[in-house]
Amino acid sequence: MLGTARRFLFPAALLFALSQLGSSQDAHVLTNPRVSQAVAFAVIPSLRELIREHPQAPPFDYRQGNRVHFPKRPRSSSLSDATRLTYRDPVTQNAPWLLGGPTKLMDWLGLGSGFFGYSVHIVPSDINASVGDTEIIQWGNNQFAVFDLNGNNLPFDAQPYVNGNILFSALPRCSLSNDGDPIAQWDKIAHRWVMLQAAELPPARDCIAVSQTADALGPWYAYEFPTLNPNTDFPDYTKLGVWPDAYYVAHNDFDQVTRNFKGTMPCAYERAKLLAGDPSARQVCFLDSVPGGDWAESFDDNQLPSDLDSPNSPPPSGMPNIYMGSITNTSNGFVSNVYYYKFHVDWNNPANSTFSCIDGGCAIAVAQFYLGSWLGEAPEPGGAQLQTVGDVLMYRLAYRVLPSPTVGSTARNPGTVQSWLVSHAVASGGRTGVRWYEFRAPLGSSDPLVYQQGTYSPDTSWRFMSSVAMDRMGNIAMSYTVTNGNSVYPSMAFTGRSKNDPLGTMGPEQLIVAGTGSQIDSDDRWGDYYSMSISNDGCTFVATGEYYSATSSYNWSSRVAKLKFDNCNP
Repeated sequence: MLGTARRFLFPAALLFALSQLGSSQDAHVLTNPRVSQAVAFAVIPSLRELIREHPQAPPFDYRQGNRVHFPKRPRSSSLSDATRLTYRDPVTQNAPWLLGGPTKLMDWLGLGSGFFGYSVHIVPSDINASVGDTEIIQWGNNQFAVFDLNGNNLPFDAQPYVNGNILFSALPRCSLSNDGDPIAQWDKIAHRWVMLQAAELPPARDCIAVSQTADALGPWYAYEFPTLNPNTDFPDYTKLGVWPDAYYVAHNDFDQVTRNFKGTMPCAYERAKLLAGDPSARQVCFLDSVPGGDWAESFDDNQLPSDLDSPNSPPPSGMPNIYMGSITNTSNGFVSNVYYYKFHVDWNNPANSTFSCIDGGCAIAVAQFYLGSWLGEAPEPGGAQLQTVGDVLMYRLAYRVLPSPTVGSTARNPGTVQSWLVSHAVASGGRTGVRWYEFRAPLGSSDPLVYQQGTYSPDTSWRFMSSVAMDRMGNIAMSYTVTNGNSVYPSMAFTGRSKNDPLGTMGPEQLIVAGTGSQIDSDDRWGDYYSMSISNDGCTFVATGEYYSATSSYNWSSRVAKLKFDNCNP
């Protein structure tokens, strides 16, 4: 039948080209990766028909998501409360730049309370979205929905949303899990959708689906890949970046039983074969577990892969994918570096692939910051609090190749530069603000440096749970949560800067949606991440995040918004 997925299973003896994990003579380079193929593969001729044949009942009951798993054990600051509350971040922007910033074109209700009878059943929301040629996919912790570019829901037959694991219903292990930490991505080069979700309980798997066309409701390929040690791995906080040679994924890897941190697990997936529906598609994975810092634990944690936003200006051929992360290597809460890593995959000989710069081998010096998570939790009206997740770089690490600024009147061919954008929550003035960076490097270099940075904290409210992206003109938009304990319920806001604004500054704050309630009795979980994506036209931003319409527990709503700068025309 049209909607019935065809399923392929592979004998274990044929699946793996295994080699011992190890390191080269360079202590900062991992070599000898584990190379393997998908353990199962399925063809979905039509997602519309598949859902029509297998209608989804509202899943689960009210439950809380897995508790936060911290790669580094939380530590108490040696600073006094007075010092922590008065510390001011050195690049804090105390007032918004009066110019710049995008315009909100439109916004609409997404997954969550109020959305076509949606019954919220889990926190955090893990809400994220991406924009394609004609559609937007928004994926919350266990369900996803599809909209047209004007915000109209495109129902799956009569269903406005479906369980995330419907894409993996013909796979033996991935069909049984809907564990959250999902990522919806748009491959801007191929004009295809990519969906990722980890199956966390043993045997652990990465579940990856790739659309066969630009139509999210049409045909798909589905793959099930093993983790490094499927019976003992607990892959957590998965993130995905699109790159010309591979889909790059980052995991925090914990032990299934003890929940002790085993290390980061960077993996590359053979993009060309995934797009072609080739069951022999391979993965290349490393376990980055080198002890370091002043803990007897891994130095490296919470990494993000680069995600390409300029399909017509890709990175140079052979350019490694740059991961960034590991901002928690501190004994007093203060940090002055963002660490980066180089994942080079060789599909001609995958055993030659490397993951470089581990254990602090490559550091970018940034303005000193105090970890937002060490400051405490953000207050809401009514006395409840929210976790700021201030110990990680927030999704995405947005990558773009830009024309270089002209130097002098005679510069006719100034070349190009690479730009990376990322953000996170830091402490300043007794609250958290959003620290954001633009790192740059000449085309061909894999060693980024700070081009500009700032901490957006223009008043006494707390800001966190951010995401940032750049349009093709070089304008930057950033969305985030804003709240305070007096009068501002958790709300979704945005700001931005035009390319010619003073470096390190953002414009006025604007609201996507004003919250009208606080979240209570939900273990203070919020988010754990949002997303800001950019369309293939290079100008239209799509942001998503959560809020509450009334004070309650387990009852979040979400919003999707389109933003655009006036000086950017497709």
